[in-house]
Amino acid sequence: MGYTPLAGLPMGSRSGDIDPSIVLKLIKDEGYSVDEVSEILHNRSGLFGLSGSSDSLTVERGFEKGDPEYVLAFKVFAYSLRKILGAYSAVLNNTVDCVIFTGGIGENSLLLHSLVCENLLPVSHDYYSRHNAVSDISGDQGLNGPRVLVVKTNEELAIARECVKIMKDQ
Repeated sequence: MGYTPLAGLPMGSRSGDIDPSIVLKLIKDEGYSVDEVSEILHNRSGLFGLSGSSDSLTVERGFEKGDPEYVLAFKVFAYSLRKILGAYSAVLNNTVDCVIFTGGIGENSLLLHSLVCENLLPVSHDYYSRHNAVSDISGDQGLNGPRVLVVKTNEELAIARECVKIMKDQ
């Protein structure tokens, strides 16, 4: 994330990284107000703007059915993630030990894992298991390269633990 949650990956309804000139074009040439552009970037972009749905599961199912808008949305998301991973890898002098998928789409989308890791990381997805808290999907083939893990999140538990800490401090 950058200065705001708009930066980075396109999300369900947020734009992610875009060419800044798009904002200028919308205001100068298309007549949108600053507030209208903000509304578009925050609430009508990302997966929603590309496909009409902000739900990643709906977009993935549409991709699997070959619906062009869903295919585009899912590919844009996967491409953006690949681009970020490539940039981080370069910053780390290609010494990446592990790539971790987490959160709803990261935990549950074999398609995303495949599209992101394809030709980027020497991994296999044969050992993926949705039932483990941490699943190593890089396989056991002795491949060189970073491990790829799927780590289940439990945000509610993390929030509850922080609340208990705060309550103990009072």
